[in-house]
Amino acid sequence: MSQSNALRLAVLAGDGVGPEITAATVEILQAAAQRANLPLDLEELPIGYKSYNKWKSTLTEETIQKLRGHNGWILGPTFAGEYPKDDPIRGHPSGYLRKNFGLFANVRPVKAWPQLNPLIADLDVTVIRENTQGFYPDRNMFWGYGEFLPTADVGISVRVVTTPACDRFARFSLEYATALGHESLSILHKRTALPQTEGLFIGAFEKLKNEFPTVKTEVVRVDTFSSSLPRDYKKYKLVATTNLFGDIASDQASGLAGGVAVAPSLNAGTDQAMAQAVHGTAPDIEGQNVANPTALALSTAMLLRWFDQKKPDQRCRDTAAHIERGIHGAREAGALTRDLGGRTSTTDFTRAVVKAIEGR
Repeated sequence: MSQSNALRLAVLAGDGVGPEITAATVEILQAAAQRANLPLDLEELPIGYKSYNKWKSTLTEETIQKLRGHNGWILGPTFAGEYPKDDPIRGHPSGYLRKNFGLFANVRPVKAWPQLNPLIADLDVTVIRENTQGFYPDRNMFWGYGEFLPTADVGISVRVVTTPACDRFARFSLEYATALGHESLSILHKRTALPQTEGLFIGAFEKLKNEFPTVKTEVVRVDTFSSSLPRDYKKYKLVATTNLFGDIASDQASGLAGGVAVAPSLNAGTDQAMAQAVHGTAPDIEGQNVANPTALALSTAMLLRWFDQKKPDQRCRDTAAHIERGIHGAREAGALTRDLGGRTSTTDFTRAVVKAIEGR
């Protein structure tokens, strides 16, 4: 990325508290990028109810085409199934983006914050989940749902796992482990119950062992992980698994860490990636200026680190570091939003982060 070539990012505010925390995140990002001398080209695009109310679609074709011209995007929280039934995106624009842009890897780092009263004070584990296949029906099938009701009393769900998807996910996971200096990677599975599909998944990692000799891989049953995580949590620093298991495992870890209020995530593909907070739309506090933008801001830092991992760029790395230091600097200065036990508003918290970034 040359100095004259700005980093092109789309901004999709979403629903509920999405517009509030997205605006805060953009302000934090701009302050960090300015300090790191990283030029930005940001474009706001509609998604969710704002888009549906105007164009009868939560994600229009025009928005989809514009997204293809960006390096990545920042996505605020969207609803999952609460949109009108005539929405052509079928009620889940976030899932549509993951599937149709091939954002096959979801990275969820989970760290305990003392303000959240964690059950494990020093928990620090990252869950990487395959993001496009598995038991999630809205991502399995060309037309959407992979669930069937042959009769009113019989339900069938189809689990789709393919070798190409497993291969690219395994490579991403091992490259991620290498880039961040992890010496081990736990591969969560349930091969005893799903021998064929889990066999494909585990086999993809086994094929790459010789390419990544510095990363020791360990195959762990997902139920073993679930039962041992609270007792032996230091054993697990980085885990990789299929879609549904990864969703559950990351939520379990978040529960031990105090919840998903500040949990970031990255949805990464081959050429593009999307920053997205783990938490939802929180419509009960919409418009009250009390929402916490921490998760989305940290997700944006993850996005910048992904750019640096793809093509080393000190400015992206520095911008990410400024965001992270700003967030923690504001917290240490006592700027705590309501979910963290404080009374700081969204706008005041954002000012505190920017102040920390600027070194004031």
